[in-house]
Amino acid sequence: MKKRILLTYAMYGNGHRAIAQYIESYFKSRDPELEIKAIDILSYSTPILGRLSQKVTDFFLLKFPLGWSIIYDLFDTKISATIANHTSLSLFKNKRMKKVISEFNPDMTISTHFFGSSLIDFYNRKGVINSKLITVVTDYEAHSLWLKSYKREQAIIVGDKDEVAYLVKKGIKRSKIKAIGIPINPITNDSFDIIKATSKYGFDGSRPICLFFGGGGNGGTHSLPYIRKVIKGNLNIDFIYVAGKNQKAKEKVDKWIKEYDAKNIKTLGFVNNVPELLQICDFVVTKPGGAQTTESLYFNKPVIMINCSGGQEVANYKYFEKNGYGKRIKTSYYFYKYLENISNKPEIIEKMKSNMEENHNDKAMGKLYDIVMKNLETK
Repeated sequence: MKKRILLTYAMYGNGHRAIAQYIESYFKSRDPELEIKAIDILSYSTPILGRLSQKVTDFFLLKFPLGWSIIYDLFDTKISATIANHTSLSLFKNKRMKKVISEFNPDMTISTHFFGSSLIDFYNRKGVINSKLITVVTDYEAHSLWLKSYKREQAIIVGDKDEVAYLVKKGIKRSKIKAIGIPINPITNDSFDIIKATSKYGFDGSRPICLFFGGGGNGGTHSLPYIRKVIKGNLNIDFIYVAGKNQKAKEKVDKWIKEYDAKNIKTLGFVNNVPELLQICDFVVTKPGGAQTTESLYFNKPVIMINCSGGQEVANYKYFEKNGYGKRIKTSYYFYKYLENISNKPEIIEKMKSNMEENHNDKAMGKLYDIVMKNLETK
């Protein structure tokens, strides 16, 4: 009988979905017989409250990072996290949600958002389903909200080995904590021609290439002061600026490129070839989100982190700085000065790359697959 695996995520940002999609793609490639269903639980939420919760989250992440950090810390206790989880269940435990989950009746659920873990645990306790449960923490810190169901979970996947001792102190059994890295599996081509790919963007590879993620949606506006400094400065670095879905941001950058006659900047809108871009670049500029920084880590590309939204992104940049994988920059002025330093001292980036090569994050997805298969065999 086919094993059924449910993947749950919630579209509070793109990272939770991205990790779920990587898992779905990899598991299907490893075993086409698996029956896999991925759902955004936010799309099944109470319409008004669900949209409101998403807008409030986006507001704090994009407009008020300090406020987000305060909220993040406020709910990082057992009592406050319990309150938050009970509140979240009122958004998701409706007839439509119950129907889709009970009809699929998963043998295993892998959740890349804590609300999904809480929901599946609730349905397990109520006897609606009998699903094993694994939570994948998509940032480099396991906030208390990720831990509410740990007693009834098979495993909690974390990205940083240093989290093990921290979680054990919080009462989590060491055997349940799997510090294998955040699992991603970008699709790459063995016959990839880096010279041909680089020339496609108008570069000859003679200078370092920076892949600059401006951020989609409203987030793109926050990167503009940084990229403008770069355009005006004419550094000895080539840039690929990805504006995402923010067309206005792209238009502004294109205007500045023309105004300052910058020959070293290529602008892109929304892209679906991030693995290719990561392979041709030497380093990355981005917000310290869990998924995007992990993609950079997978390809051993050092990360210059700007526009931190607070909360979990603080833990992410601290993880990268602690391990020598990247650098956080707070202002556009220091950003430019740091890149100027990189252009004169390429060994800065080379050292970070060397540190990243020792991480072996590319093994995380295979390890997750083995953990899931082992638990399915014991059902």
